[in-house]
Amino acid sequence: MAEQKFGGDDDSSGNPLPAAPKKIKLPLWKFELSPDANVRDLFWKIMASYAATKKPGVDLGLYYADRFALMQIALSIGLSPHPQAFGLSTKFVIHYANMMIIDANWRDAWFEYIERLREANEKIQHHLIFSIKTLVSSEPYRQIFSDLFTQMLRNRNSDVVALHYLANIKNVDLITSAKKELIILARGGIGQDQVNAVRSLSLLKTDQEVKRSLLVLLAHWDSEARFAAVTALKGFEKDEEIRTAASRRINLETDEEIKKLLVRLSK
Repeated sequence: MAEQKFGGDDDSSGNPLPAAPKKIKLPLWKFELSPDANVRDLFWKIMASYAATKKPGVDLGLYYADRFALMQIALSIGLSPHPQAFGLSTKFVIHYANMMIIDANWRDAWFEYIERLREANEKIQHHLIFSIKTLVSSEPYRQIFSDLFTQMLRNRNSDVVALHYLANIKNVDLITSAKKELIILARGGIGQDQVNAVRSLSLLKTDQEVKRSLLVLLAHWDSEARFAAVTALKGFEKDEEIRTAASRRINLETDEEIKKLLVRLSK
């Protein structure tokens, strides 16, 4: 019986074995991350760069697929009971993560980021408010945030979040850019959302369109809306239109606190 030969054992032909396929080395930027790195390492690299240079230190466009993972890491650190890490406080982790998401133009991730932080405690919310206040003090961030908040106000799924932050950021430029949307929500909203819209508009103390919208709200069915409107009007310069509207409402007002404010406005 002939000796059986197996696939790789038969080299009786004398022909050389074919060479192994040559490995092509691709630059690391072709991959989401280098083989020895992970998203958390990338996050801290970006945070360290922002802390040192106010720049991301990497091309954020290469990490679009990781945007939600990076955002979730920022949230997990910011919401942790022991958040201090790599020499950065919670305040600056939230701030630099906010810069990262905005600089990369990851709008969907940013909407979720600020919504999740709104659900946190008041201290955590103030960290994000601090961040936005800091950034809108200069271009191009001012215009970026104006566009983002206006977009959110036009969407029923995000207007509540936008109203909450605008009322607490108290930035005249942001309010002015979203004035049209805020007037609509102040006159047609309900509850805290309506109050937040009025609180924001109260910053535009010389705007006649805003003043007239607040005067209309003096006759609103909800006492919270009336109280917000009359409180906002206290900051406007008194004129005959305000005095007349306040005088007409005094005897119709059922809330004693609001009535007292109307009396002051009518003088």
